[in-house]
Amino acid sequence: MRNVAAYAGVSIATVSKVMQGAPTVLPENVTKVQNAIEALGYRINPLGAELRRGRRNLVGVIVPTFEEPLIARLLVRLELEVERRGHVLFVGCSQGSEARETDIAVRMLDWRVAGVIVKPVKGQKSPAALLLEDAAMPAVFVQARNAAPRFDSVIFGINPVIAELAAASVDMLFARIEAPDEQPAIQMSRQADDSSG
Repeated sequence: MRNVAAYAGVSIATVSKVMQGAPTVLPENVTKVQNAIEALGYRINPLGAELRRGRRNLVGVIVPTFEEPLIARLLVRLELEVERRGHVLFVGCSQGSEARETDIAVRMLDWRVAGVIVKPVKGQKSPAALLLEDAAMPAVFVQARNAAPRFDSVIFGINPVIAELAAASVDMLFARIEAPDEQPAIQMSRQADDSSG
């Protein structure tokens, strides 16, 4: 940041304010700082920024496989939804193992993710689900209709609308992040029209 300030001919505080989008910076100084950032190829350290803000921009997702087409399409849509909110997706694959699912949940907690979306291996009574609950980690479970929901859940049938399933999951997770003490919510995902492919 010092190099950007020197190149732009402004103080480090001005650079910081420009990067935070503070409206009090003179327009000509904003332009100077933006030009310096571009010229120097400066990149913000996301971990440092998150520490200063006191929150993480990582959202975790745990899935049982990457090979199932439904899950692959869901991950693409989840990433778009999470990025639209200024966060980054952190994905782990349990490979169908409850033990590995728990290990990934532990890693998500270690990384201090903002919340986790889980497509569980067996259900919401798994060690990973209980671990997330004990840690008070905001979590949403995405699962088939035949599962008994215990936590925040988005339930889907045979042919879900993937974009809506992803949006509902992310909306529910961010609602839980903002209001952690609310009662668990359950939402049913709409079925895709067979003619839509």
